[in-house]
Amino acid sequence: MKKLPFIMLLVALFAGCKEEEEPQADAFIFGKWNLLCESNCIQIYKLDKGKLYVDNMNSFRDAPIITYKSTPLGNEFATLAQDLRTAFPESYLLPRGLDFIACPDCAEQGGYYLAFENEDGVLWWQVGNIPEIWPEEIKPFMQKLITTMDQLPEN
Repeated sequence: MKKLPFIMLLVALFAGCKEEEEPQADAFIFGKWNLLCESNCIQIYKLDKGKLYVDNMNSFRDAPIITYKSTPLGNEFATLAQDLRTAFPESYLLPRGLDFIACPDCAEQGGYYLAFENEDGVLWWQVGNIPEIWPEEIKPFMQKLITTMDQLPEN
């Protein structure tokens, strides 16, 4: 029960993840985070209008809203992110928006963050970091997410 207020705080934190008052159109956001680490505890990327941006934060303790560097990464990295966006399992995840998936202990173990940002706001998911409990429908995508993130520069 001690974790319930913490998880509710996480939900509120991620629900407000946007850079500006009005969300940008068609942005795809993805990455990994952990609240209980010591150095860089967050690695989030935003694919927006064909350009890929990396966060400029070390943790969610830095600020309640994800912020990004103003200079995009190179086009080769945007292409990797676009391939990941194309592989997104919409038929499984879209009906489950604003949800934790295979994330029994996100508060302590962290997880993967996925989101779409458009004129209506932010639709997000948090997926746990234990591959053995991922739903079969998203395992190929999650493996692609990990492979893609391994190829991207960190902030």
